[in-house]
Amino acid sequence: MSDNELRKAISILQQRADDAHKRGVEDDASRIERTIADYRDEMSQRL
Repeated sequence: MSDNELRKAISILQQRADDAHKRGVEDDASRIERTIADYRDEMSQRL
C-alpha cells in the first residue's frame, strides 16, 4: 500500500471507529482502532 493509500485508509477507518463508538459497538471500535494502530506503525517504519 502506498503512503497516500495508508493515509486515506487511516482516515476512513478513524471515521468508522468514531461511528462505532457513537453506536455503542465497542468491540468493532476496538478492532478498527487496532487496525489503525497497525497502519500508523507501518507508516512510522517507512520514515
